[in-house]
Amino acid sequence: MQFLRMVLTDLKRIFKSRISVLIIVLVPLLVVLLTTVLFSSYSLFNARIGVVNQDTDPLSRFTVGIIMSLFRGGTISYAGPDYQERLLQGEYSAIVVIPKDFTKDLYAAKQTSIRFIPSPVDLQISSAMYQLFKSMFEDLQGSPFFDPQVIRYLFASPGYPAPKLIMSEREELLSFKSLLTPIAVFLCAAFVILALSCTSIVMDRESGLTDLYLSMKINRVSYTVSKIAAFTTVGIVESLIASLLFLLLKVELPIGLLLVLILLNSFFHAALGVFLSYMAVNTHVANLFSLSLVVISFFLSGMIVPIASMPRVIQLFSRLSPLFVMNYALRKAQLYSTVKIGELSIVIIMSVLTFTMTIASTMLCFRRR
Repeated sequence: MQFLRMVLTDLKRIFKSRISVLIIVLVPLLVVLLTTVLFSSYSLFNARIGVVNQDTDPLSRFTVGIIMSLFRGGTISYAGPDYQERLLQGEYSAIVVIPKDFTKDLYAAKQTSIRFIPSPVDLQISSAMYQLFKSMFEDLQGSPFFDPQVIRYLFASPGYPAPKLIMSEREELLSFKSLLTPIAVFLCAAFVILALSCTSIVMDRESGLTDLYLSMKINRVSYTVSKIAAFTTVGIVESLIASLLFLLLKVELPIGLLLVLILLNSFFHAALGVFLSYMAVNTHVANLFSLSLVVISFFLSGMIVPIASMPRVIQLFSRLSPLFVMNYALRKAQLYSTVKIGELSIVIIMSVLTFTMTIASTMLCFRRR
């Protein structure tokens, strides 16, 4: 009962301020608005496309070679049998699969299709490439690449249709609304949690509440855990608001996995914020901790700077970033309808370690003065 009262006390302190409530409501609204409007002009860069040619016709390699000759710097290259693993690792931004009998159907003036498989690592690049390629194929109707007399004639007749680029039935997942859902859901919660939790212990200490709690013989561990529980609750509320907005925008989300990720994200950042609050000597330092961590996490998440564009050392840190791991897990579930528990182990382990360090800080810092 004492623990629940302490949790409710912290929640009341957060929600009794109209400004705090306004920020809690406005942050997910603004993040969703900015990500869906401003980031819709995302450009394509550092793309690597792997081609898997399943067509045994000699003309197929010739046709593909002509297209590949238009690109320089290894933008398009043939992919080996391990292309699926390399795609999941982010070595390819996307894989283009040319099906069997593609050339035969193409030169017979039949409608053909090329399969597009995006990578869940830098999905923003895959999304931009998909939209680019789709427009390109639509504009190539009647081009010399799709006529059997490609060598003899400069222009082909419009009777030979260009291939259609397809991605099974889940094409809407490469829209920018769907693309930016993870960062909007997780980042807005992390921002609010860290802004509140990094100053929580410092403000109690500076206002004299810490001495009051000590005089009341309140359990030190219960005091810290109640803080983490309160800020975790705030993070869950933030994430649910953002998720609801995206659901209203018809974004497809794996609800079960999303709820687990929301809980992990909120708990990790709540524990981290309380730990940093114990480490801060005053409110100014605590605010600096909060702002710095949000900025660093945002850049390491892979949303503003693609993982493939980072130096290798930074890539290692980025792949261990909880925001990136949760973004990756949600993207993979959206694209392939699958996720492995082991992929979330990094966030679980880091959450447990952060929680343990926070409890240890309690024993060291929360003492009678």
